[in-house]
Amino acid sequence: MNTGKKLSNAFIWFVVVLLQLIMTQVVTFVFSLLMPEMEKFQQSHSVLFAVFLGIAFSIGVFLSGWLALKRGWLKVKPKYLARLVATLIGAYIPLIVALILLRTLEPGNPFFLISILASILGFYIPGWLGRQ
Repeated sequence: MNTGKKLSNAFIWFVVVLLQLIMTQVVTFVFSLLMPEMEKFQQSHSVLFAVFLGIAFSIGVFLSGWLALKRGWLKVKPKYLARLVATLIGAYIPLIVALILLRTLEPGNPFFLISILASILGFYIPGWLGRQ
C-alpha cells in the first residue's frame, strides 16, 4: 500500500510539472497577443524581451504551482514568497546567460527551455531546502 501511495504522489508531481510547463507557453502566448509585432521587438530590444519572457515563464509556473498547492495536489509547505522569488531567479539566470553569450534572443533558442525548466525547479527548491 505504501508503494501505491508513492507512485500516486509521483504521478501527481509529474502532472503538476507538466501543467507548469504548459502554462509557461499559455501565458507567453497571451502576453504576445497584447504586444503586436513581437518579432521586431525581439530583435531590436533583446533585454526587454528577456524581461518579458522571465515574467511570463514565472507567472505560468507560479500560478499553476499555486493552484496545485491550494487544491491540495501537492502536500508541501506553501512558502509562497520564497517560491515566487526562486521561480523568478530560475527563469532569469538562463536568459541573462543567453544575452551575455548571444547578444540577441532568436526563436528556438535552447536557453528558453532551460529557463522554463530552471523556473520550475526554482518553484520546488524552497520546499526541499526547508526539510530536516
